[in-house]
Amino acid sequence: MKEEYLKSVQTMDDIIKTSYACIGGEPGEPRDWDFYRFLFHPEGKLISYENDSNGNMRPQFLSCNEYIERIGKWMETTRKTGFYETEIGRVEETYGNIAHVVSTCESFHSKEDMAAGKSYVRNVHSIQLAYYQERWWILSMYWQRATPEFPIPERYLKF
Repeated sequence: MKEEYLKSVQTMDDIIKTSYACIGGEPGEPRDWDFYRFLFHPEGKLISYENDSNGNMRPQFLSCNEYIERIGKWMETTRKTGFYETEIGRVEETYGNIAHVVSTCESFHSKEDMAAGKSYVRNVHSIQLAYYQERWWILSMYWQRATPEFPIPERYLKF
């Protein structure tokens, strides 16, 4: 295990920022999927709230490995633009060793777009975390895209 991996899971701030950074990159650029896996509990889930094949909105569940195989590999091999995310707001609730974080982010097609503040989408993530074995673990990350029907509340756009 790399030293940087352990440093990335000591605080909620570090693990959340690392989760966004791990998946970012240019088309064809490999990501460090071992690092990404390290952030998640072995039973952890990634859940997107998107249209199914019939056009109905529903949660779609993936294990970390399924996410990497389906979405991660697509980002590395098929996606025509880069993909970068940055957090723009957060609400944290913590009790003992459990935490729930609502993290709002913007997505960009390139580093240049990110520097210029030209996002193409915003998402709200619901992230559940647990602290044990002297580190934080992501138990689940659930997200939905912001739309005119579901605008982002102001409280989710602040730190």
